[in-house]
Amino acid sequence: MRTAPIHSLVRKPLALKTLVLAGVVLSSQFGCKPEQEVQKDLAAQKQAQADAAAAAEPPRVAQKAGVGVGSKGRSLDGGSENNPATIISGPAAAYFRTKEKIVFEIQVPQAMNLYMAEKGRNPRNHDEFMRDIVEFNRIPLPKLPTGMVYRYDSEKAELWVVPE
Repeated sequence: MRTAPIHSLVRKPLALKTLVLAGVVLSSQFGCKPEQEVQKDLAAQKQAQADAAAAAEPPRVAQKAGVGVGSKGRSLDGGSENNPATIISGPAAAYFRTKEKIVFEIQVPQAMNLYMAEKGRNPRNHDEFMRDIVEFNRIPLPKLPTGMVYRYDSEKAELWVVPE
């Protein structure tokens, strides 16, 4: 059996270029990294997962009630723009953020303005706020992560989210 001389491969530059390109692609995809780089990549992935888990945990400090305090949709945030799953999770996360924005930036302030116009003052305490603002106007406050509760600050006339 006779093999083709090397100069016959040179005459076919397209085939040779294709062969070299395939070799480069395959070598970059399958195991040409040193073991140390593989370990670094694994450590970086574990750190990214830990950071994402920490970001998904509920806040444990008091903060003014606003977009992002609710528990729904938290697991959908934080994805990379290049991640194909963002095509689905992005609009779903935006939906939950929009619902919270409507509650905290439209419904509650409007109810507070109406209350102020009717009574000439803001609610005096948390119970009055929940009864006269939230329940009377049927405002669906977003569900909070476990360990957090809503608390009305009568001095600032603001709704806050605080640890239990």
